[in-house]
Amino acid sequence: MTEPVITGGCLCGRVRYELCGPPLDMGTCHCRNCQRWSGSPFHSALAFALNDLRFTRSPPVWYESSSIMERSFCSSCGSPLAFRYLVSIEDLTMANPETVWISVGSLDEPEIRSPDWHFGVEGQLSWINFDDGLPRTRCDESVGLAKAYASQEGDQADS
Repeated sequence: MTEPVITGGCLCGRVRYELCGPPLDMGTCHCRNCQRWSGSPFHSALAFALNDLRFTRSPPVWYESSSIMERSFCSSCGSPLAFRYLVSIEDLTMANPETVWISVGSLDEPEIRSPDWHFGVEGQLSWINFDDGLPRTRCDESVGLAKAYASQEGDQADS
């Protein structure tokens, strides 16, 4: 049986994508880098196998936001679309080069799943309140993230 196709794209429609596999994980990150990238108080994303992602219109622009991560956006409207880790983070299950994280807001049907956790909660803004009972983790509680950055000279944390 074939998985249903999940679709999405940017605000202006230049970038469109399809995902032919199921979502593997979903979370909300509150770290300052995700806030800056998304322009929002937090960023929610769904994990998919990288091989399940196919761009059906123009591809986005990808850039290295740190030595361990790359992010993408539409070059026309600037919509943040996806990110992926360039190295495997040992204690963050879906943080590896074979997984792509898709911005929930870019999905055509953004309510296909709800989050499983909150990350980077040290950056959560005081006026944001989630009463969802989900696990909450600080960036500095990930030993694997610290090791990944320690192996890169002079890099700043990015999650």
